[in-house]
Amino acid sequence: MTRIVRLSEIEEVLPQVDVVGEIERGFAAFSRGEVVVPPVGELIFHDPPGDAHIKYGVIAGDDVFVIKVATGFYQNPDKGLPPNSGLVLVFSARTGLVEAVLLDEGELTNIRTAAAGAVVAKHLAKRCVTRIGICGSGVQARLQAMYLKRITECRDLVVWARDQAKARACAGDITAAGFRAVTATTPSELASQCDLIVTATWPIGRI
Repeated sequence: MTRIVRLSEIEEVLPQVDVVGEIERGFAAFSRGEVVVPPVGELIFHDPPGDAHIKYGVIAGDDVFVIKVATGFYQNPDKGLPPNSGLVLVFSARTGLVEAVLLDEGELTNIRTAAAGAVVAKHLAKRCVTRIGICGSGVQARLQAMYLKRITECRDLVVWARDQAKARACAGDITAAGFRAVTATTPSELASQCDLIVTATWPIGRI
């Protein structure tokens, strides 16, 4: 019987999962040629602007494979709606039957992206980071900061965004989460102060 798993159940379990470690192990398996990941399926929308991505993959020998559908509609926040949504389908790699439908509303995509950023920083950033810079002011900007807490002791952070009011709100939320976050008025100002920089912005052409 196919299990339906809602966002509230996913959020309850996530704190028990080493997400950064799982993403790290996934990257390593991919590098060893143990992962099958076909090209991404994509639908682009113009009125209103948005997109839908279909991604799928399997690690050799695993009992399951997954198909993920993730959407991004960039004017949604103006309507009081989240910009992202989606779901994940989990299939048996032995029978092809659907084992679970994860109604994550795009949250697993958000978490995956933030955890991937932490993996990159873990392996490529300088050993002693003195200040983190984040370009962006949305959900991903906040999540990148949260996941960087897991791999660096740095708690000084600068936020820049095209909308300065949103940048200040983002910096406030990140400060409340344990950082000393301030804003920069330009990307160059941010870059001059930081030795680890994360970009988490929508493409300009899609806004």
